[in-house]
Amino acid sequence: MEMSTINGNGVMEIKDKACDELLAQRVEAKLQSKKASTTDDSILNRLFVAFPTPRDDKVRAPHVPQVVLEKRMKASRGQGDATKVGTNKIMRDEATRKLERELELELEDEYILDLKKNYMLKNEDEKYDVVPEIWEGHNLADFVDPEIEQKMAALLEEEELREKAGEYDSDLDSDDEETKERLKLAQQIREKEKLLTLESQENKKTAGRSGSRTNVRKRERSVSRLTDDLEDLGVEVDPKRMKNLQGQMAKAPLGKKVKVGRSRSLSANRPAPRDEIGIPDKKTRDKASKLRLKVLQGFKRDARKGEADRHIYDLKPKHLFSGKRKMGKTDRR
Repeated sequence: MEMSTINGNGVMEIKDKACDELLAQRVEAKLQSKKASTTDDSILNRLFVAFPTPRDDKVRAPHVPQVVLEKRMKASRGQGDATKVGTNKIMRDEATRKLERELELELEDEYILDLKKNYMLKNEDEKYDVVPEIWEGHNLADFVDPEIEQKMAALLEEEELREKAGEYDSDLDSDDEETKERLKLAQQIREKEKLLTLESQENKKTAGRSGSRTNVRKRERSVSRLTDDLEDLGVEVDPKRMKNLQGQMAKAPLGKKVKVGRSRSLSANRPAPRDEIGIPDKKTRDKASKLRLKVLQGFKRDARKGEADRHIYDLKPKHLFSGKRKMGKTDRR
């Protein structure tokens, strides 16, 4: 045998040959062992090889259906004996249903998968009917007018005839006097709104910051001003309907009353500081102040929070240092 480790030719054949030789050698060695001898405990006494034996003289030939035999006869007609036709082939004829795969291969690009042709319905004409679309228990087809396109075309034609006849050529000049008055009033309202907007912006600029007392904007809301503005806009104001606003303006404001009077010329007398009351002499008071600053230096050095800070820090907490041995894993037991 030839082999090459570079190309890999013949390597597997050599391995298979070596394995077969090794297996045959092991089997032969096992048969020649003492356990495989012809004694009572040998392997041959524990093996049984069964051979089929006829149980009667009845002939049990393979069964071939009559339909298959007829297909074989039709396929082999004119070709000799029917027994020469291959039994491992599926013989198809005109009555055999074509599979979808066969139709796909036959039609190629023209093939379209049709799943509705095999529907089993009482009426065969209903196979390709459109499935109704149901929404909230209603069939949408019931709300569709089949003649909607014809009606739409008729409406468009009628509209085109009206445009050609000049029905929509009327200008605003042909409007009545009432419409003109409304348009004029609307223009005045828009101009008034623009003026109020500009006036409000100017007042915001001159009012100063929020809460300023130097330039306080005056209160300009009143019943008379509201009446004048409405009359400028052309709205008739009924004096009876303005009585509720006049009553609200006449009411006194809620809350505490503002006291009005002349300002005090002198402020209230305040008590003297406690350190001056305790040490009336100025010289003694200065000396006490120096001593106080000297004592505070120690507190600052210790980084204390103040005179009342008397906290004593524990540099070696007992729970961290008691019972801890230097070597090993033992703790305190």
